[in-house]
Order: sequence, then structure tokens, then C-alpha cells
Amino acid sequence: MKKLGISTLLALTLSATALTFSTTAGAVSSNKFTSTFTTISAPIKVNVTLSEDMVYRADHLSKNLRDRSSGLHSANDGWTGAGNYGQKDLDRLTERLKRRMEIQLTKQGFTVSEEATNTLSLVLVDARPNRPTFKQMSQANLSMRSFAIGGAKFEGTLTQDGQDQGMVSYGWYETDITDAQYGSTWSDANRAIDRFARKVAKSVK
Repeated sequence: MKKLGISTLLALTLSATALTFSTTAGAVSSNKFTSTFTTISAPIKVNVTLSEDMVYRADHLSKNLRDRSSGLHSANDGWTGAGNYGQKDLDRLTERLKRRMEIQLTKQGFTVSEEATNTLSLVLVDARPNRPTFKQMSQANLSMRSFAIGGAKFEGTLTQDGQDQGMVSYGWYETDITDAQYGSTWSDANRAIDRFARKVAKSVK
């Protein structure tokens, strides 16, 4: 009877743990791609910035306590959605978004120029790493073996000579933890960036 009781208790504990993680993983859902851009054919300039929240989270923990417990660890660990990512890591993400966006626009036949009157202004609203960033590694309870699901969310506007030509928004977050252990720090966020860039380029064609 004791063996049965222990086995049952263990099974219930594992089920509860799985349910807790499943709920956490699904807490941040992907946002459908939405665009109201008008079709244009003139050269385009691409600007990429961080949201105010991401600027804050470069060197601070998120003000949202739910973000601090969105990973595989406790609220005290809170690395995947909490912040304190480090400015260098976020700069790499914005640079990637700008580069990939310019590549995709070029593939669609657009001329990308810093002198263009059409300006595509993109904002990295949120990003979550698969592994702790270099800055986060200063926390004693983290290591590069820590992993979680990640992703990113974006918003943007298109203007021509200062006149509004539409808005765009998109978010993508992985929901399956299976491959996270094999990825790099920003694997899912980079995937979200690539998807967003392709969708945006096609939406203005």
C-alpha cells in the first residue's frame, strides 16, 4: 500500500508540474499577422527601435511579476521573460530585424535607401530568449544549460513624406519545449524576426 501511495503521489506531482508548465507556455500566445499597409513601389527606408518596455528591460527586471516566472525556474530566477537582458543582446536583435527586413524588401523588388521618402518604422515590442543572455548569467542560479521557449512581438508603421500609410503587428512564440535545449540564446526570437520580415515585405508589394 505504501508503494502504491508513493507512486500515486509521484504521478500526481508530475501531472501538476506538467500542467503548470503547459499553462505558462501557453500564457504568451502568438499574434496573427495584421497589416493595413497600402501598396507602394517607391524606395523604402527601414528604421528599427526598441519599445519603452524593452529599453527598460535591457538593464532591469520587468515590472510585470508574471514575466519573472515565465521560464522553467522560479520567480526569483525569472530570466526568460523578466528582462535584464543586456543592451548588446537587444542591439543584435534590432540589427537582425533591420538587416532581414531590408533583404526581404529587396527580394520583393524594392530599393532600400536611407534617402527614401517612404519610411518603414518597426518596433521590437517584446523578445524572450531560449537561454540566459550574457548579462543574465551574472545570476548565480543560472547556467547555459538553462533553457525555455522564446519568441518575439513586433509593431510598425509605414509613412510617405510624413503621411500615414498603414500599420502592422505580429507576434510569434514557440509553444513546444522539445527543441529549445538545442537552440542558441535567441533561436525563437530570431525565427520570429525572419517570419515577420517576410510577411511585412509581401504586405507592401
